[in-house]
Amino acid sequence: MKEKTRQNSTDSTLAPQQLKVIEALASGTSVTKAAETAGVDRSTIYLWRKDSSFEAALNVARCEFADTTRSRLRELADDAVKVVRDVLEDPHAAAAIRLKAALSVLQSVG
Repeated sequence: MKEKTRQNSTDSTLAPQQLKVIEALASGTSVTKAAETAGVDRSTIYLWRKDSSFEAALNVARCEFADTTRSRLRELADDAVKVVRDVLEDPHAAAAIRLKAALSVLQSVG
């Protein structure tokens, strides 16, 4: 019998290979690559996807990945604003570049 591991985000127990597949799929990896990573056949993943516990764990992992990504983007926002400000205030920057930066700012604030 396969050793099972409890996944922190759900109340179901999943095999280590399933957890690898969930991690890979949640981060945007293709089914083919996720199968290679976990050492299973692609068809196995499609069978797992029919299991509500597996699908729930995958959905939780996808949400966590999206939250982490949004958080990382927010951390970069200050740097991005500084770069745009520098371009806008640089008198030596080409007018077209400054215009694009200005339009980007205006578009972002609605």
